[in-house]
Amino acid sequence: MSDVEIVNILKKNLGIIIKRLEESGVLTIESASDHTFLPPIEVTDAGTEIDIEGILYYIKVDPSSAPVKFNIDRPITSSEYSIVWPGVNKAISRKASKLYLKAPLGSTSIVTIEALRFGG
Repeated sequence: MSDVEIVNILKKNLGIIIKRLEESGVLTIESASDHTFLPPIEVTDAGTEIDIEGILYYIKVDPSSAPVKFNIDRPITSSEYSIVWPGVNKAISRKASKLYLKAPLGSTSIVTIEALRFGG
């Protein structure tokens, strides 16, 4: 039996085991029970810090504005950030409580944010 065949058998068996654990209630996967929508935010090159508790973040940049740099739970640095481009929607699955946003130097960006969260 080849390595690929062994891996495929293990994947299949693991899937069956996980399904049985979920069905018996031993293993559960939590889901969001509430959400938060923020109105469009104008982000400048000075940056913005937003307190928004969530487990999944959806960031959308207006197509007519500048891209936006973002980081989750820590400030944007010269080497640590991600970018959402105009007209693009980005979903990030991560439990966090703050979003840091920053437009490029001399620009502004219009950003809409949605967060799924626990509790209600």
